Amino acid sequence: MKRKKTNVFHQTERTLTLRYSFLILLFLFVFIILLYSIVYFWLTADIKKELRDKAQHELQPVEKYLTGRNDGPDDRRGDPKVAETDSEQLFYYVTNTNGDVIIQDAQLPLLHTSFIHFISEWQPTREELRREALMIDEKLLLKDDAEFATYVPTEAKLQIFMIAKPIYERNQLVGYLYIGHNATNLFQLLSSLLQILAVIAFIFSGIAFSLSRIMSKRAMVPIKQAFARQQEFVADASHELRTPLSVMLSSIELLEMEEQTEQDKEMAVKTIHNLKEEVKRMTGLVSNLLTLARSDSAQQNVTMEAFDLYQVAKQTIHTFEAHAHTKNITLQLKSPNPLQIIGNIELLTQLLYILIDNAIKYSEYKGTVTLAISKEGNQLLLTVTDNGVGIEEKHIPHLFKRFYRVDKARTRQEGGYGLGLSIAKWIVDTHNGTINVQSKLHEGSTFIVNLPQK
Repeated sequence: MKRKKTNVFHQTERTLTLRYSFLILLFLFVFIILLYSIVYFWLTADIKKELRDKAQHELQPVEKYLTGRNDGPDDRRGDPKVAETDSEQLFYYVTNTNGDVIIQDAQLPLLHTSFIHFISEWQPTREELRREALMIDEKLLLKDDAEFATYVPTEAKLQIFMIAKPIYERNQLVGYLYIGHNATNLFQLLSSLLQILAVIAFIFSGIAFSLSRIMSKRAMVPIKQAFARQQEFVADASHELRTPLSVMLSSIELLEMEEQTEQDKEMAVKTIHNLKEEVKRMTGLVSNLLTLARSDSAQQNVTMEAFDLYQVAKQTIHTFEAHAHTKNITLQLKSPNPLQIIGNIELLTQLLYILIDNAIKYSEYKGTVTLAISKEGNQLLLTVTDNGVGIEEKHIPHLFKRFYRVDKARTRQEGGYGLGLSIAKWIVDTHNGTINVQSKLHEGSTFIVNLPQK
């Protein structure tokens, strides 16, 4: 059974670790994708803008050249190389509608054929942008012609951004303008950035797994504690329920006897009396469990109404007088009369029953239990004080947890199950109040409840 419990916890911890890791890595990858996308679009937008500006700047003189309207000193019709490329501009071509190159200029003449191949079937009806990659044969760069190139690539793969723009004269298509921009350095930068981000993602994957493992272990701590308390409660409840069930079985067997002597009849009466007491205890346990179950599932229908809390407190004290008398305990009530409050009368009555019963249970012989209620502004201060055994400081933070018992042997002897204070806290929370405890070992305890009057 221990191995099975360990396996369940281990499996749950592993599942939590995987889910936490997945969520952390998901956010990390989304961040990396967004960062890379922003940098990519930001950098490529500059190149695209530069190409558009260049094409727009060259469009008018090219139109004049194609239509033969250049008649001044700037007449460039006799020279096919009318455009000058800068360090990043790879080529500049102007073709007519038949695809014939009219104006040309290229940084690397050896790649002229490849550049022409890119634009040979590219005849857009409006401005278009393209990206192409060109693999360079290093043997070509060793030829003598390469010496006359204004640009010699250092990488085997050339990244090119190209723009194509149709040329019109009086709404008549007369040719096309093509400009190629060298974007190799840009994509090398983006490739390096992607590699760096990949390394970061790999490193943070390990960190994410470690953090997820720590988080899952911490998340399992309260689960293990709750499971341990529940197991303890199940064991105690099973022990407590087994006794009344045995009594009931014995009583039934006794009552089934056809012939009974006077002594048997007396024994049957005593057994039935014990049966009734055990059934009451079992009913109380089941009732407490049902209350907690309803509080967890929000099925408890709480109706608020105005009533006199003093009368409820007075009746509660009167109810416990007989029980307190068995331990020679004095019950005291200190409260203004009347004392109006808006709340659920049944739940607040149950709250008083729990606190006073708890105080009597842990009070010493000839002790005193005091219920005091006072009004402070819009709040009601309710305290239940005893001069009993008190509570060690280490137990106080856990008092209102379910199934928690300070003195297990004494609690079992008194018929407790560690559920009363949990129910008390739920009742106080339902009324938007607070409950605390002050206690010193061997000096007594005081439970302090603050409730809004309305």
